[in-house]
Amino acid sequence: MPSVAPRRSKRLTPLPALGPLYLVGIAICATLVVEAFVDGRYTDPMLIPLVVLLIAAYGGLRQGIYLVGDQLILRFGLGRTVVALSRVREFTIRPLPGRVGTRLLHLELLDGTQVATSVGVSRNLFSPVVRLPFEKLVALVEQLDTHRRQFH
Repeated sequence: MPSVAPRRSKRLTPLPALGPLYLVGIAICATLVVEAFVDGRYTDPMLIPLVVLLIAAYGGLRQGIYLVGDQLILRFGLGRTVVALSRVREFTIRPLPGRVGTRLLHLELLDGTQVATSVGVSRNLFSPVVRLPFEKLVALVEQLDTHRRQFH
């Protein structure tokens, strides 16, 4: 039976490029929801879209790569992909086809599967989601490779 003990996750990437916008959205939506509840407007039709926007902004803010023990968690939007470091063959930085100057971090699994992440280098504000300078992206690959070797 797997352990249910809580483990700390370590965020390896900075906030998404639109992180400040997500923070403002969270603050505004949370303020409006709290104000509606304080005023006793529990059935206000505006509460549903506000809660949806609040959850979406929170999900957007959490995008990135996390390390939890011997697992790598790739968070994107409201979803996530969990990859055991022991199943990763290598980490590579590859250019994005059709986009000049855009490079993304890719994982190659032992079974040959290529997994693209939303972390990379670009001058475009919206793509990739988490932007890093090239030097920091290389340092991230080295850090991930060091962790992979420890658990391999």
